[in-house]
Amino acid sequence: MKNTPDNPFNEPLPAKALDRRHILVAGVTLLASLGSIYAWSFFTRPLQEAYHWSNAQISIVFSLAVAGLGFSALYSGPLVAKLGSRRLMKRSAVFFVSGYVIAAGGLYLGSGVVGSVDSPLISWLSFLILAFGYGVIGGIGLGTGYVTAVSTVAGWYPDRKGFATGLIVMGFGMGALFMSKVFAPFSMYISGGNVANAFLFIAAVYAVIMTLACRFIYSPHAAVTVLQRPTIADTFAHQTQTRVRLWLVCFFYSVAGLGIISLLSPLMQNLMATRNPSMGTAELAAAGATLIAFASIGNSVGRLFWAWISDIIGRVNAFTILLGTSAVAYLLMPHITTPFLFAALICYAIACYGGAFGTIPSLISDLFGPKRMSSMHGLVLTGWAVAGLTAPPLFGYMNDTIPQHAATVAYYICAGSLVLSTGLVYTFRTLHRECVQHAPVKGSEAPGPLRGAMAREAAK
Repeated sequence: MKNTPDNPFNEPLPAKALDRRHILVAGVTLLASLGSIYAWSFFTRPLQEAYHWSNAQISIVFSLAVAGLGFSALYSGPLVAKLGSRRLMKRSAVFFVSGYVIAAGGLYLGSGVVGSVDSPLISWLSFLILAFGYGVIGGIGLGTGYVTAVSTVAGWYPDRKGFATGLIVMGFGMGALFMSKVFAPFSMYISGGNVANAFLFIAAVYAVIMTLACRFIYSPHAAVTVLQRPTIADTFAHQTQTRVRLWLVCFFYSVAGLGIISLLSPLMQNLMATRNPSMGTAELAAAGATLIAFASIGNSVGRLFWAWISDIIGRVNAFTILLGTSAVAYLLMPHITTPFLFAALICYAIACYGGAFGTIPSLISDLFGPKRMSSMHGLVLTGWAVAGLTAPPLFGYMNDTIPQHAATVAYYICAGSLVLSTGLVYTFRTLHRECVQHAPVKGSEAPGPLRGAMAREAAK
């Protein structure tokens, strides 16, 4: 099919009017598939037992996936408006599935197909192929699909933007929970405990799921009947410092979220051991695992809840509340000695972290318009990637060097980061209020308050 004004992306046009709920379901399915990569820690122990790699080596693979998501989103964001949603989602599926296949090839290499993992050369070559496949190639698929799916759904739901983007981002979090608790154990079971075989099985299943889901993805240009009137945001000339502020908002709340997530189990185990020194290692590990599971649920639910709330009370108000209250939660944590109350505060803080991810696509769309949303979203996600490469190693270093004070210092770093993020997001209140106004009729002049907001923004 050739490009036309009504079909600029060469996508198949539907024969009848589309039900946008089908696109939402397809988007949630695709992001749930991509989110499975965050269950990487499930494979840590099997890989260590089979290949004798260190914790540091195995963690590098996940760090590469985090970086791959953020920086490939930066590259892919501008392509959404040029190539269309379906083409990019197919590209995402190819990279994501290929990542598992390449990783499996590396694991087969180290399992004796070509040489023995006992050989240092074979061990390192096997590890490098695993890291390249799962981390680099899979990470590219992650970033491409994440920014494409979110911007696509936002374009189809301009009237319920927060709820729709929150739901699809929640799918990303629930995909990791499903993978770690259901799909990964099942894959390892049917593959006889062989991680390489499990990766191939996972790749085959997700190849089918993602291929089918891509058939229901249409770019928002086909949503003529549901699109609202253009807003000022569509053409507003933002200054560079506006983009910098948004990047810093994402960076600072990601420092708090990713940093504390990396310490969830040790924090809970230390608190339980202090309360009850007679607890054994297995009991402490179970307590830490339980907190991780509940925090994961909170992360997923928070993405939908806060994004939905932002439709009601406004993006900036929702952000201010969720970031500010989670900062208070971190300030209280050093003084909490009750495990249940500590777990509740942690889960709330992580739910707010998820809420920030669920809400920021809508804030970006409100400020920059749907056409520029994907490119700006990709830029903002690099803030999360940088935080992912800095906060967990920093918190881990503190846990190694000042174990007695690491938790308290971590709480205060998280609280300070969230206070900074809250202050930065609050600076968008006037600009956001003006950008969401309907664009003036062609040939007319912008209303007085809007002209004033434009002048203030240009002067910053």
